[in-house]
Amino acid sequence: MSTTAIPDLFGRVPAALFAPLSGALAPLYWAILARYYQYEFEREPVALVKPAAIELAEQLLQASPAWQGRHEELLSLEEAGAPPEAEHGLEEGAITRTMARRLVSRLEATGWFHFEYRSTLGQVLSFHPWAARVLDTLVRVARDEQPIFQGYAHSIAILLKPDTFASRPGVSLREAHRHTLELVRELKILNRNIHAFTQRLLEEVTTASGVLEEGLDRYRQAVMANYHRLKTVENLYRWRSDILLRLDAIEHDAGSIAAAARWYAEQLALDLAAATRQVEEDLRLMRMRFETLPEITDDIDARNARFSGVALRKLMYLLRQDRRTEGQLQYLVEKLARDEAPELEFDVYRCELLRDGFLYTPPTRRAKAAPQKLPMRRRALSEAQRRQLAERLRSPYARARIEEFVSELLGARQAGTMEELPLRDDEDFVRAIHLVGYGLDGRGRYRFRPAEAPAAHVRGGAYGVPGGRFERSGKKG
Repeated sequence: MSTTAIPDLFGRVPAALFAPLSGALAPLYWAILARYYQYEFEREPVALVKPAAIELAEQLLQASPAWQGRHEELLSLEEAGAPPEAEHGLEEGAITRTMARRLVSRLEATGWFHFEYRSTLGQVLSFHPWAARVLDTLVRVARDEQPIFQGYAHSIAILLKPDTFASRPGVSLREAHRHTLELVRELKILNRNIHAFTQRLLEEVTTASGVLEEGLDRYRQAVMANYHRLKTVENLYRWRSDILLRLDAIEHDAGSIAAAARWYAEQLALDLAAATRQVEEDLRLMRMRFETLPEITDDIDARNARFSGVALRKLMYLLRQDRRTEGQLQYLVEKLARDEAPELEFDVYRCELLRDGFLYTPPTRRAKAAPQKLPMRRRALSEAQRRQLAERLRSPYARARIEEFVSELLGARQAGTMEELPLRDDEDFVRAIHLVGYGLDGRGRYRFRPAEAPAAHVRGGAYGVPGGRFERSGKKG
């Protein structure tokens, strides 16, 4: 399965599927589809028979402002292919029912749904699979539903946990890959949304109340509600480090790769070699997405800060807009930026107000302070102070300090393992990293021997270091 090939949309859905949603009657068609979707998928399980479906369409027509007073005009837009008896000379109720039938018939003809005959109920409305999925997306867009970012990260971390992944490698990897793409997609959409909010604030909002409504109500709902939690309580970087560690372990687990490839081969109708390549590609793509997440979130942070600054400056400008020079200059700059400045006439007058007795005092230039040398005070240090200062100046991760630590840890033994190292905090973790680095170059009093398994790690809380053993080298310091 190639991820670079353009999918054939109209090989799956009818070419005329979106035609009803692109004309003058699009709001009416959308109202009918949305109502049918609610009855089919969001309410109690009751079959929607054809007479009830047409009656629902008729009710939506009667309640639609677009239908009021425009019966003949809208009927003429739908006359192509209509039955001859439904053309003219009907009462208002019959006209509404006729229009409702036409709208429902066109939606059926363009491939949104069909009426399936059932012996106990008659003709029952049934959405085509593609139409149900498209409608689900359109309904969520119309409702302006915002994604729960921490939900994506939580799901990915749960799916990649060792016990969950071991039981269903293929399913877990496929779902984690899907959630990863959705998380990155929604973060990028959020990035574009912030830019759109900023432009709208600059170009369209003209009142202080409009700034508050846009910045506090709409912006908070569309941007800050979920993103704020992702930056604080549900910090994305905490999930990111755990997920990257799990991806590293999975990539080096041949058994899990093979099990996932067998599931891929069965589910996606691929041969085993192609399925293995797809598994490796999904893992590689997930790793790349999580490694580049900081770039996306940094851009979002920058745009979010810019929106806050724009909102504050716009609000201050609108609240302070008056006949003072500052307010008038801001007004002119804004109008000139939009190329909306009127023709202005400026009158220039000579100032004749500065006479004797005027209370204005011109500013005086203060003398610049001359640089002064700081007196040096020399004080002899005691021996104890010297030792204490020398101890503080010594790097805790210098080679000599690390070798002393290894010597104390080994005692009388010749060798030890990485499991013996304390990994309680950042200081222990950094010391362990230096221990491995110094032990690999072969120039010190000990050597580090990595574990034979390439994916072997020693874990201590949130920290992980390579597995292996360290042993005395016989060199003298």
